[in-house]
Amino acid sequence: MPNELGGFLRARRADTGLEPLTHSSANRRRVAGLRREEVAAASGISVDYYTRLEQGREAHPSDAVLDAIARVLRLSVDATEHLYRLRSSAPSAPSSRGARGDDLELAQRLAALVEAVRPNPAYALDRLSNMVAANSEGLALYDGFALLPPGERNTCRYLMTDNRAREIFVEWEEIARGAVAHLRAANAENLLDADLQTLVSELRERSTLFNRWWDEHLVERRRASIKHLRAQDGGITAHRYEVLHLPDEKVRVTIWLPETSRIAEPGE
Repeated sequence: MPNELGGFLRARRADTGLEPLTHSSANRRRVAGLRREEVAAASGISVDYYTRLEQGREAHPSDAVLDAIARVLRLSVDATEHLYRLRSSAPSAPSSRGARGDDLELAQRLAALVEAVRPNPAYALDRLSNMVAANSEGLALYDGFALLPPGERNTCRYLMTDNRAREIFVEWEEIARGAVAHLRAANAENLLDADLQTLVSELRERSTLFNRWWDEHLVERRRASIKHLRAQDGGITAHRYEVLHLPDEKVRVTIWLPETSRIAEPGE
């Protein structure tokens, strides 16, 4: 497979928030982030070995090496887990699941789950962020989704390419950036998957921001949070959502809880 491990290390090393411990204003830097030799020295490995990692000529670093690199690059828990997956990643064998009967049973289970939590908006997304089940309230959160064929309801695509998303979700950039980060995290075990590559190619063409964020190798799994939604009348409400991960099915279920606060509508 392409050198995903090296690409990830290069992108994280270029983080503008990273500075070497010996950095001083007297020595102006011409590169963002850390140099290879700085990462290698701080990680306790040779520059040659670290260079081989980035170039894809060494694909099986030890746990100790990965832990040291994660510390130097200040990786989050999700990003560190991703780093470990890239070390051992290989194209996945075809799943024994996926037979028509299994898919139908899963869809029925998910549909029953999201219906059970009504009137709270809820929906289930697969590893590509396709909406595979939703109650009516959850579907209504994404203006226009009800008019799309079920197979075209992709929340990552919506966030990156539909201007309505910027109006609905007050923290749009944070949410959209997180969607890109989750897309990579959810597919770490096979980033060569044909369906994933098709979606990535489409979004690269349609969104310069997606293109940039994907190349930054952002990694973050969706978790519970509080976000603000804007209604058609301009009123803004704060809602907490919970994310339930079903790893065996490679599905996550998002449930939006009742509003926790409301910002006055225009004119109130």
